[in-house]
Amino acid sequence: MGYGVLSRYRSELMGMAMLWVMLFHAMDLAPEHTLLYLFRAAGFGGVDIFLVLSAMGLVLSLSRREQSYGSFLARRAGRILPAYYTVMIPATLIRVGLGQAPLSTLIWNSTLLYYWVNPPGAFNWYVAGILLFYALLPPCWRFLKGRKRRLGWIAGGILLGLLVCRILVDCDQWSWLDVFYRVPVFFLGLEIGFRVREERKLERKDLLFWAVWLGVGVAYLAAALRTDPDVFYLPECHLFLFTTVPMCLAVCWLFERLPLGLVRRFLRVVGENSLEIYLLNVSLFIEYRMLSAVFPFSSRLLHYLALFACNIVMGVLLRRMVEAGRARIRQAIPPR
Repeated sequence: MGYGVLSRYRSELMGMAMLWVMLFHAMDLAPEHTLLYLFRAAGFGGVDIFLVLSAMGLVLSLSRREQSYGSFLARRAGRILPAYYTVMIPATLIRVGLGQAPLSTLIWNSTLLYYWVNPPGAFNWYVAGILLFYALLPPCWRFLKGRKRRLGWIAGGILLGLLVCRILVDCDQWSWLDVFYRVPVFFLGLEIGFRVREERKLERKDLLFWAVWLGVGVAYLAAALRTDPDVFYLPECHLFLFTTVPMCLAVCWLFERLPLGLVRRFLRVVGENSLEIYLLNVSLFIEYRMLSAVFPFSSRLLHYLALFACNIVMGVLLRRMVEAGRARIRQAIPPR
């Protein structure tokens, strides 16, 4: 098995990550101190999986086809922004109508400056954050490709990201940490992309490295749980710098060896529509109290299963609607 399995099963891994994020947003699904509660509470790690796989995929895309910086960004924005505006505009207007946000929030959300300004009723951070990473990726890729000491530069980028997070924590700048927590994982995804491009095999030394890497993550988590946060705060988000790649490789190993055809097909559907599912999840399906009237199950588990199913179906339909709209626009614009 080589690093290429991460590219082969990229959609399935993204589907797994999306389900984990949805579980994370199901805040009151399970009682505290149960295994389900702990697994749910760690669900924000699904975003780290997304980022590693996105960085990997875009390194492969840039390596296979020469692209100008403008066309690269236009292609990424064309995939993300139509679905974003389709969901964001009505969601923001509803908040404005309910008095939860001023009308100016619509302007901040529309310009994607909302994350940096943080107005009342600002949309979820992910779209602004992922577009920032996409903007940084081509210059990082051009700088790193062909470098003999690429791994050293990658390690430097990871350490720089950890340092920035430490500074933001010490300065109480918590609102920006959703993005900056993921800078180390972003650089890790770049390295994985180069390894997939080079068709690197998972040799014994690689397996040993990722096992030790995972062990460092376990040690970090133990230190984070034992350290008094009022004395020295160790962000638990950094755990996924150590666990994301070993976890994805382990899942790919299972995909390679077990008869999981139906599971893989389901995860692939979720992964291919993950952006739309995510946008609906953070704007509509996170509203437990409002949706309790629509899904009046006595069991919270049944309630959330119904929500997840509805969220996935609506995400798939939203993707089809947006793609149909983009196709009509392309047909209406005469070729140059």
